[in-house]
Amino acid sequence: MNLYVSRDGQTFGPYTKEQACQFLEAGQLLATDLALYEGSAEWSVLGNLLNEEVSDQMTQTAETPSEAHEDGTQTHEEADRSKLKATPKPTGKRTQTVKGLNKPKTIIIRPKKGIFARIFSTLMVFTFLLVLAAGCVVGAYFAMPNQVAPVLRKFGVPVDDLLSGVASPSADEEKSSALVEPKNMDEIIISEDALETLRFSGIRIQPMEKEKGLQIITSPDPDLSIKDEDLGTLLTLSSHIVSLDLTNSKVTDQGIASIMKLGNLKKLILEGTTGISVNGARNLRDLSKLEYLNLIRVKLDDSFVDVLISMTNLREVYLFETELSEEAVNRLKTARPKMFVNAG
Repeated sequence: MNLYVSRDGQTFGPYTKEQACQFLEAGQLLATDLALYEGSAEWSVLGNLLNEEVSDQMTQTAETPSEAHEDGTQTHEEADRSKLKATPKPTGKRTQTVKGLNKPKTIIIRPKKGIFARIFSTLMVFTFLLVLAAGCVVGAYFAMPNQVAPVLRKFGVPVDDLLSGVASPSADEEKSSALVEPKNMDEIIISEDALETLRFSGIRIQPMEKEKGLQIITSPDPDLSIKDEDLGTLLTLSSHIVSLDLTNSKVTDQGIASIMKLGNLKKLILEGTTGISVNGARNLRDLSKLEYLNLIRVKLDDSFVDVLISMTNLREVYLFETELSEEAVNRLKTARPKMFVNAG
């Protein structure tokens, strides 16, 4: 009678009893493997099952009467043959009884996943890793924008476009920052008090040539040059100012906040405005319409190049005596080949 062997949820066979014994001796089968005979529904430990089979054979042999002569006696040859049948041949191995082998065991056979289930699982893992990586990149950008942004741009990631809508201003901020198209000087209507303030500030206001809008020019007189508080008086004209010349002015980092409210500003000259540091100048990146920038004699460091690279509308920049290294200037030229860069 053939038998089947089960191990770790997999079934092998069928084997004859002789084959099972040979595999057991060779170590291909284990005494602790589960086994059952064909037609049987109950699994047993292989070692016990084979031992029981040997024991049954021995019992049947012992109960079979020896052939005898009519006078009831046996020849020596028949007696020896009976002894050989009754005595099992030694196998050369000792049979050990392992405690707990006869206890019933529960076998759990897990069905294999289909090809579509595997593909779905792989896609889910890939999507999770992709989202995790994107989160790490965004976190690194906010933690170290000056270092991470150039790397992302080298890989073609439009950092400024992707993150432009991250910070959603409130309704009041949107209303206050709403811009109108610049107008000519004769079309602008301002209050009499604001006009009087501008007259005594020493600020020169002139119409733009060949385009709408105003240009603001600081006084060449050091005593009358524009200061931080003077920039506040220009806010009544903020939507119409297209050009701002602050050459040798007394504006500091504090006045940058007022400059940032000039949403239509295309040209900014800060030459000789030594009160502005690199920290204040970094805020200029938010002037989205700025095309021309003069920073001559404003003290900067090499990290400011990343700010200039991020200003997508910037077409012309002057960087004399700014302490930028030649390596940083070359990096700017490489990153923005269409930008005119004059570093002296």
